[in-house]
This record gives sequence, C-alpha cells and structure tokens, in this order.
Amino acid sequence: MTHLKETYNVGIVGCGYIAQTHLKVLKKVDGLKVVAVCDSDEKKAAATSRKWSLNNSYGDFLKMLSNEDISILSILTPPASHAYLAIEAIRRGINVLIEKPLTMTTAEADPIIKALEGSKAKMTVVYHWLFSKAMLKSLSLIREGKIGEVLNVKVEALHAWWQDPMTRDPNHWSHKLPGGRFGEMLPHPVYILQAILGDSLQTLNISALKRGTIEWMLNDELQVILRSDECIGLIYVSFNAPRESTNVTIYGTKGILRIDLTQQTLLRLGPRNVGKLSVAMDSLSIDFRMLFSTIKNALEYSFSEHGQPSISNVYNMFRESISQNTEPPVTAKMAYNTVRIVEEICDGMRSSGSEIATKDYKKTEEHR
Repeated sequence: MTHLKETYNVGIVGCGYIAQTHLKVLKKVDGLKVVAVCDSDEKKAAATSRKWSLNNSYGDFLKMLSNEDISILSILTPPASHAYLAIEAIRRGINVLIEKPLTMTTAEADPIIKALEGSKAKMTVVYHWLFSKAMLKSLSLIREGKIGEVLNVKVEALHAWWQDPMTRDPNHWSHKLPGGRFGEMLPHPVYILQAILGDSLQTLNISALKRGTIEWMLNDELQVILRSDECIGLIYVSFNAPRESTNVTIYGTKGILRIDLTQQTLLRLGPRNVGKLSVAMDSLSIDFRMLFSTIKNALEYSFSEHGQPSISNVYNMFRESISQNTEPPVTAKMAYNTVRIVEEICDGMRSSGSEIATKDYKKTEEHR
C-alpha cells in the first residue's frame, strides 16, 4: 500500500530577498504548500504573491493567521520582529521556522521559549551553514569516530566588504543590531561550534579591531576564543579580505577535517609519516581529491542558487519532525544558546577596548 505524505500549509511573513530563495525551495519540497505571504509593505506582499502565483497576500500579519489554515509559519523578517511574530504563531499552535537568529538578545528569546513550553507547536531556526552538504557529511564523520576525539575547531569567515550588500550599505538594518554587521553574521560560526562542541560553550577572549575604511563600522576584524569542557573553539571574521571565503577546520586525535563552505568541499586528513616520499604522495592525494571534489560540486551547485540546498534540507527535516513528532533540526535549546553566545560576544566587543585599539592603529598609520 502506498502511503500519501501529508501536506502542510506554509505562510510566509517577510517578502524581502531571502523570501525569494525560500519560495524557490518550497516549490520543490514535497509535502509543503505555500498558501499566503505577508509583509508590512502590502504592495511588496502583493507583488510577491503575483510572482509566485499564490492566491493570498496580506499587509496585516494577524489577519493572515486568522484567515488562513497555516501549519508552518516561515518568519523571514529582520531579527527585531522575530519574538512577536513567533509568539503569536505559537500561541495558535502553528509551527514556526525562523531565519537565523532566533532573536538578538536572550531577553527577547525568553518569552518564545516560555510560549513553546505550553504549546504543541514546534520551532526551528534556519542554520544555513550547518545544513550544507559538506557540513552534514563532516558531522557524520565525527559521529562515526573517523577523526577520533575532537580537540579544536576553527571557523574563518572572510568577507570582501565591497562585495557584501549588507556591509557596503550604511543604511542596512544589520548596522543597527547589537554588534552591528558582526551581530548579524556571528550566529553562523557560533552554531557550527555548538554543533561540534556542544551548547555549554563559554567565551574566553574577544579581540576586535578597525583595519579598513568602512566609516559606518566601528570594527571590521574580530577574533573570539571559546571553550567547552574539553575543547577550544576559535572564530575569525574579517571584512577586509580580498575574496569571500568560509572555512572550518576540525582537529581530532585521529584526523583533521578541512571544510570549505564556500566551495562545499571536504578534505579528510589522516595520520602520515614524515618521510619525503610519504609527504609527496600525501600531497598528490590531497590535490587529486580536492580537484575531484571541486569539479563535482561545481557541476552540482551550478544549477542551484546560494543557500538553496541548505534551506531545502531544513524544510524537509522540519516537516519530518512535525510528522513524526520528533526533535526539530535545530532545537529551541540550541537556538537559545546561539543567542546567548552571540550576545556575550557583542557585549564583549563593546567593553573590550576596541575603540582604544582603533585609535592606536590609526595613530600608528599616521606615523609610518
């Protein structure tokens, strides 16, 4: 007997750039059907509805919730509105999917967690990097013990600011967040560390500097050291890099994983001898594997836009968790701890003496 998969109605709030990516993905995800979109700009909502051949659009969020039979609400708005929108949906028993972060502060996140405690609704957060093909494979290798016990994880997020729409726009909403542009992007490296090292991460050291010429950014370089009970995690973020690149290196007792999240390549390095022949053969093996992986991914990802495979994975996993009544792909606990850690870092940036470091660097430049 063939069992038909239940279809869940999806409502979208927020019709900006990221909503277009979600709508493309949702056209292809089995068991999910977009029934309505909403935006505070009613004309934008109507235009999005027409573009995607949807029946209903709204400028009033509560009206959409009242009028439509929605099973999943996708919240694709700036973080300041996440708490209100999520709580209103959860109170009505509607499952919620939120574009990261859950919120910007734990004070905003607390009432969401409380609302979930008395509701049958589930909630998850879209963690793009975490659900990419390369990262999912890496986590699988770790669970299988292929690199032994994890010792250290380093996440590098390099940005060429002139190529980044958020950074180069002084009026973008991200610059008004706690931590500014860093506050918008820090959840990404933080949740990667959480997925590998656990939710108990504590911040040890924060170093922020101003090296570039972006007048509307107080700092454009950041390094953070965190630790769990037995491991160290490092985050390095730069907005002065010559090219966009996101890399994760995971050091274990039996091997090393090098993940390029931009190219979606994964390289696993095991033990090797130090003899010249062993080193030469190892180098050839690495080059061949990287070439093969790069060609394979180039062909695979040339037919999909950036972020689409990850978002598709999250929707599929979330739908399955609702259907089977299991944990969502990103739990409320994990999402809350991401907020906590990012909040600690942003607070630390404000009190780390970065303004003094900025002035000292400029003074040094003037005397060269």
